[in-house]
Amino acid sequence: MAIVDMSKFHLMSFGYDRDLLLRDLQRFDYVHFDDLQVEDDEAYAALNEVEVPESITEINEELARANWAIDTLSPYKVKLGMITEMKLGQKSLTLDQLNNRAQEFDFDHSFEELKGISDQKTALLQEKTNLESQLDELSPWTKLSLPVNDLYGFDKVKAMTGFIADKYVANLEKDLIDLKETYLEKVDSVDGNSYVLLITTNEEYDELAEILRKNAFTQTRINAKSSVKDEISDNAIRQEKIDSELKVLEDKIESRAYLLENFEIYHDYLDNKKTQIAASENFLSTSKVDIIEGYVPTKKEEEFKNLLTKVLGEDYYLEINPADRDDANVPIILENNAFAEAYENTTAMYSLPKYNEIDPTPLLAPFYAFFSGMMVGDLGYGLLLFIITFIGLKAFNLKKSQRNFFKFLMYMGFFAIVWGLIYGSFFGGVIEMPKLINQETDSMTLIIISLIFGAVHIFFALGIQAYMDFRDGKPLDALFDVGFWYMILIGLVLMIAAGPLGLPAIVGEISKWAAIIGAIGIVVTGGREAPSMGGKIAGGIYSLYGVTSYIGDFVSYLRLMALGLSGGFIAVAVNLIVKMLFGAGIAGIAGGIVLFVAMQAFNMFLSYLSAYVHTARLTYVEMFNKFYEGGGKPFRKMIKESKFFNIINENE
Repeated sequence: MAIVDMSKFHLMSFGYDRDLLLRDLQRFDYVHFDDLQVEDDEAYAALNEVEVPESITEINEELARANWAIDTLSPYKVKLGMITEMKLGQKSLTLDQLNNRAQEFDFDHSFEELKGISDQKTALLQEKTNLESQLDELSPWTKLSLPVNDLYGFDKVKAMTGFIADKYVANLEKDLIDLKETYLEKVDSVDGNSYVLLITTNEEYDELAEILRKNAFTQTRINAKSSVKDEISDNAIRQEKIDSELKVLEDKIESRAYLLENFEIYHDYLDNKKTQIAASENFLSTSKVDIIEGYVPTKKEEEFKNLLTKVLGEDYYLEINPADRDDANVPIILENNAFAEAYENTTAMYSLPKYNEIDPTPLLAPFYAFFSGMMVGDLGYGLLLFIITFIGLKAFNLKKSQRNFFKFLMYMGFFAIVWGLIYGSFFGGVIEMPKLINQETDSMTLIIISLIFGAVHIFFALGIQAYMDFRDGKPLDALFDVGFWYMILIGLVLMIAAGPLGLPAIVGEISKWAAIIGAIGIVVTGGREAPSMGGKIAGGIYSLYGVTSYIGDFVSYLRLMALGLSGGFIAVAVNLIVKMLFGAGIAGIAGGIVLFVAMQAFNMFLSYLSAYVHTARLTYVEMFNKFYEGGGKPFRKMIKESKFFNIINENE
């Protein structure tokens, strides 16, 4: 239950072995490369950064084609339903199986065939769009009986078509009275516009044009070869034919849906191939030799050496040693037992630990489960979540990350059961149960318990810091940064509690002096890293001022009580309303059942959401800031995580 020990390696191998080496290192997976850079130094004069081959560009183009094929076929994938899909899970493949299936797949032929069908479909859809647009243009001219192909071809007269706002038509007709050789026909009125046909002679054309401009006339040309009615009829016939042809093409694409998995496999094959080739960007090289640095888990060191010998024979130089604890570049892998593993994502959301820190996951896990359960505090809510997640873990084929999330929720449900038994709450009191603590009457007890849990949490976090100081050979730091705080905090708590608890006077006196000694110690040592005496004193006084933040920390733990009370009282209120509805006959009973299920489900959701968020806050703010810095780099494996498959590492 810790950060996995790492070994740092320095490797020199011949450049002509690079492709084979990267291929087998990707299968091995547990190697993290340092990104080596050429420095401005004579020692680096003969070294160059390895340039990624042009094949990466080709792979990117292939990936784009594979993505297009996946997007095209995905809508035709048979939908199995969420429960069935979770039960089946993602198909598991080893990297070799993935590569073999990808190489057996005739990607180019299948892609070109699918692309050809899709291009035909696109062309037909574009034609249909054009026809629909033409239909919109023609529809106002349906009542025009003249053949359009002859309309614009007269020699001695000119025909004009267009539209004008209805409100200007009367004014236009008035302006045209003096034009004796001009004919106006109002064809139709659509959406506040009048569509009109104008016929005039060449002699009156210019005068007509001016009148039309003054009346905001918009000239349009009717796009038809015969009469408008015939054109619309032909348009409709062609659209029906296009729809029929589109259906045939849709069926052809759907009939190729079985290729979707092959395209997904080919996509992941390309993605991993790209990762493999791009890894060489981290290397330096001479004209013949590659210089490689990185990390492997110490427990896989022998396996790593055997792989190099298998691939490179004797033609390599390797230096490998335990990684420096204070090296900020050491990548991090967390390894925990089944319980703590469920909380690794909680740590990762904050930040992975540095290599010289400890993994906080197993330390936060019991507190997180216990506190979140207290915030929910209902047997019914706990049983529901526990049963659902337990069945999910047994029945569903889940990825590791999904399993950890289900376990996280299951533990939250289990401790909600524990606290539900303590509070005697089953869906807010649907069933009467014995109560160890009554939320309605024992509010002061809950406040005291919450503060005690907060004190344990904070003192535990400080204790971790003391442990790290002793581990790193700095016992005085443990005394200065933890011991004095223990003295002042415990001293102040006992001074305040001695009277109400009826403790002997000597206890209060000892507590007072312990707090005073702790305060003096903090003032004297809190600014010890400052270069000047004034800085040391100011730093010490400022450190002592930090006692006020501890007051805020303790008060934060009252949320353990408050959230449990709020969720419990909402559940009780729902039950009271439902009870009243049950007295209103059959309709009331039916409505009450619906209300009970809906509101209890909603309250359960809010309770767990609040517990998740506020327990994380207590962990990150009140616990982590006492000992944990974080900032570690995640170990970068060479096998890319897939969204389509569960790619199994044979070395695990």
